[in-house]
Amino acid sequence: MEKTPCENGYFVLPDDVIEIPEGAFSNNKNLRYIDLRNVRYIGDRAFQDCTNLESVEMSEAVIIGQGAFEFCRSLRSIAADSITEIGDAAFFGCSLLDVPVFPRTIRSVGTGAFSHTAVRCADLHWLNEIPAYLFSCCTALTHVDISGARMIGEKAFFGCRSLSHVRFDSAKSIMARAFFNCDSFELASLPETIQHIGDDAFSNIQEGIIIPKSVRHVGRDCFGPIDRQKKICIYESVLHEFRNYFRDDRRQLDEEDIHSYLWESSIDVTILDDETDKMIGFLPLFSDIDSHMRNELIRAFREDNTFDYQMLDTVMLDGVGWNQRGKDRLAIMRSKYPYGMSESARAYYNNYLEKHLTRIAQRAIRYRDIETLALLCDIDMIRKDTIPEILDYSIMMAAHECTAFLLERQSEMNGHAVPFIDEL
Repeated sequence: MEKTPCENGYFVLPDDVIEIPEGAFSNNKNLRYIDLRNVRYIGDRAFQDCTNLESVEMSEAVIIGQGAFEFCRSLRSIAADSITEIGDAAFFGCSLLDVPVFPRTIRSVGTGAFSHTAVRCADLHWLNEIPAYLFSCCTALTHVDISGARMIGEKAFFGCRSLSHVRFDSAKSIMARAFFNCDSFELASLPETIQHIGDDAFSNIQEGIIIPKSVRHVGRDCFGPIDRQKKICIYESVLHEFRNYFRDDRRQLDEEDIHSYLWESSIDVTILDDETDKMIGFLPLFSDIDSHMRNELIRAFREDNTFDYQMLDTVMLDGVGWNQRGKDRLAIMRSKYPYGMSESARAYYNNYLEKHLTRIAQRAIRYRDIETLALLCDIDMIRKDTIPEILDYSIMMAAHECTAFLLERQSEMNGHAVPFIDEL
């Protein structure tokens, strides 16, 4: 088919045309609207770079080839009720295109088919596989139903910053960066079917999310960037595999030399018994660590699904020594959860916390960190003789929630109630 000039940008194909050859209308700047009538097959790059094309009627089309409408930046709507196959990058870069309803006839969708479009909601619950880059950088996308998909491809929703609700009830594999940079999507749970979680798969998770026993592969930083603190629960049978979370093969050697390891980012890992779901271990770990420390941490995850807790009290404690806040946190959490702790380590942590109690408690008050204050009370660091000074500081800082908490704990220590706590 020869490229045809379009009067007033409006074009209707003859009824006997059932196929659009490869590149037939590509780069046609005059085309604004086209009715494909009885066309069933649209070839590769058929309308590529038709930057003024706004609307397409293709109700009989069955197959859309690779890049068929790529970079049609003015395209806003398509009428397609019979599509079964959409090729790679078919609508890539159609920045104004929204598809309110995806036809149930679709059986196959190619890589990046709707990447960089204006799609707002996507219901493709009948598809078994979501290909790589399918909706990447669709910044208007908010809701997705892919509940039938067994596999969610690499970067399938990468950069969908407005995406807030996703159904993926049947997923077995979530590939690398599938939901990375989806800042509005906070992962609350994973399906019991999940087996593979790729590198950097998610950006945000809810505290205490439970990783199912079905998991067989855990990717590097799969629950978000290392600069975001997080808390997760894993089963004992997944413990050895979890070592891969700390794998770091992205940095170049020259970057290793200039990187400043702050040791501020952390991940608290609660280990659950496979049979009883009861807590059998707790790991206060750091994510932003140098390569030597990372290697030691990875080795601490033993093949028999146990953990070498002595690593925390020796190698990690020595490594974090220069970082006061990191050392404070390690001392607090190891004292609270002393799994596998030696008597010498226990004595060291007790002495450290007693020596630095005032500073640690005051920092907690400044940041309104009631959790840390509670930990200090639970491990008997804040006592009847030490609480008055800490309470005075809280009152001075107008930290009302901390003050109420400390008054309640002081009441418990003194064995009587404080009736005015609720008024603070």
